[in-house]
Amino acid sequence: MLLRTTLILLFVTFAANAEVKLTETDILGTWQIDSESNNSDGSHAKKLSSTWTFRNDGTMEGMSTDSDINARSSEIRAIVQYSVEDGKIIKQTVPGRSKFETCTAVEKNAQKMTLECNNVYFFMTKK
Repeated sequence: MLLRTTLILLFVTFAANAEVKLTETDILGTWQIDSESNNSDGSHAKKLSSTWTFRNDGTMEGMSTDSDINARSSEIRAIVQYSVEDGKIIKQTVPGRSKFETCTAVEKNAQKMTLECNNVYFFMTKK
């Protein structure tokens, strides 16, 4: 019985972290980043006020707003290059730089997506 329970838990854990192959069609449009976490289950998540807009010209516009009165700027906007290769998003880390990062979808349905980018999980909703 213990072995069976252990195998079931291993299977569920593996299935929860299974990779979802994306196409460009899957990601086009604007995604609200609801939260980010270092944990795949979303525990200890940080709420964000950010959007990522994937365009069919290979650019992604990121926009974040900050309501902190001590923030240097209330809005930050950046446009970076991206592509979808082997079901993963490859995107610039900083505009104008040649460094890219790979983001893997670990969950995706019609309106929700969880991306892992360099061990940070982004929990997103399609707008």
